[in-house]
Amino acid sequence: MIRGTLTLLNRSVRGDALKSHAHWSRLLSVLILLILLFIAHFRSTYAITPGLDFFRSMAHLGIALICLAGVGHFANSVTEEKEEGTLGLLLLANISPLAILLGKSTNRVLSAILIFAAQFPFALLSITLGGITITQIFATYISLAAFLFLIANLALLSSVVSRRSSEAGALMVLLTLVVMGMVPALDHFFSQLATFGYLSLSGSLGATLESLNAFHEKTSVIQQVSRIFEPNGTYAVFGLQVLYSLVAGVFFFLLAWLRFRQVVWTPESVEPQRVAISTRRRRWFPLMSRPWKVALAWKDFYFISGGPLLVIAKVIFYPLWISLCIYYSSKIHRVTMVSGEAFARDSLLVVLAIEVLLFASLFFNTERKLGTLPTLLMLPQSVGQLSYSKLLGCSIAVLPTIIALLGTEYLLKISGTGFLVVYTLKMVIGISIILVLSHLTVLCSLISKWGALPLAIGVMLILGMILAPFVAGAMTLISAADQGDLAEASPLIYATVIVCAAIQFEIARRIQLIAGS
Repeated sequence: MIRGTLTLLNRSVRGDALKSHAHWSRLLSVLILLILLFIAHFRSTYAITPGLDFFRSMAHLGIALICLAGVGHFANSVTEEKEEGTLGLLLLANISPLAILLGKSTNRVLSAILIFAAQFPFALLSITLGGITITQIFATYISLAAFLFLIANLALLSSVVSRRSSEAGALMVLLTLVVMGMVPALDHFFSQLATFGYLSLSGSLGATLESLNAFHEKTSVIQQVSRIFEPNGTYAVFGLQVLYSLVAGVFFFLLAWLRFRQVVWTPESVEPQRVAISTRRRRWFPLMSRPWKVALAWKDFYFISGGPLLVIAKVIFYPLWISLCIYYSSKIHRVTMVSGEAFARDSLLVVLAIEVLLFASLFFNTERKLGTLPTLLMLPQSVGQLSYSKLLGCSIAVLPTIIALLGTEYLLKISGTGFLVVYTLKMVIGISIILVLSHLTVLCSLISKWGALPLAIGVMLILGMILAPFVAGAMTLISAADQGDLAEASPLIYATVIVCAAIQFEIARRIQLIAGS
């Protein structure tokens, strides 16, 4: 029985060992570690403990990448079979639900842990830089591996209870935020209420919050890593955080198994949602117009950007939101220490960034999943013309947000209640990050069918750790000459243009490869 249960897992592990991209990913992780180690060596002339600083940044990068992997890599372990309608074929092969879960999820956990195993011998080189011991390195990797086991099984549960990969990813984002920050968020929320006199933390409520904070301090991977890197920190290699992560991971796996036993016998094939327009009367009900001359822009405007209904909703909601922020400006300033206009501006900036990244993840998503990208390239247009036509459709949907954002900037200029963020260095940095991240998201959507945005964020974090020291150094030299914010931001602008141009060439090459396959 056990041998039959592990059959699919054994096959998945053997198949992963024969795939070249698995070995390339491990080799690439080692090369990135060596590059960062090389950078840390050059910075060792003015750092007191370069080895400790280097490995601390690597540990926090590992935590961020594990969280992103939970959203983009582990959360679609079962939903991809649901979307492709292949769960029934697995059942016809007499594979039990437990065997399916082990074969679809545990193999991914093992492949991710092998990345840590490949890095470990090279991570020991950081000892030569000083400030860190082999026990700290070993304890860090044990903590990260246990946290990986927790996140992977939590993502497995999200994948089992969801019908689509997008739903599983969204649920996994919520659950990750709950696991990582629910206790600090509750503590901050009740502390704010107590500060303003709305609540008293004495009694059972205060004792409960104190107990939750103490438990969170002991089981949080971030706090465990901080304890490991403290000069005289007291920590155990196999401490409470490792035990909690392993027990919670097993618990989430058992929950996923119990739920999957009910779901697997009634599999459903999830088809892409399409809008059916058959009559003239039905055509005008969803405000669906006839195709424009630029048909691809029309298609993306309606089927990716939400169409005119979403644009109308934005036109109604944004002025109402700005008005409410201005009306409650005093209360907003009391909580956030910014004016109502500045709060409305900052919230619109967040909405704009989310819209851009969401549209980037869907840019070639449908064509990639349905295999219609080669057919699309048969049109008498170049790859650039097709891309810019699709970009036009998405830009129309983003236009109301941009206009509302400029309106808040005008209100700030009139009232003088806040600084104009458009003309600041921080805004240039933010625009550069969004531009590079959106290009990476489009590229990752051509490489992977699921989890393009988390994959792009992970690549962005790694690129940032490699390129940020050089760009920051050039910006520091220019700022010392006092040439102004625009001159100070010039190295960042040049780097952004070069990186985006390189990604665009890779996108065009990847599209041509897909069309030729």
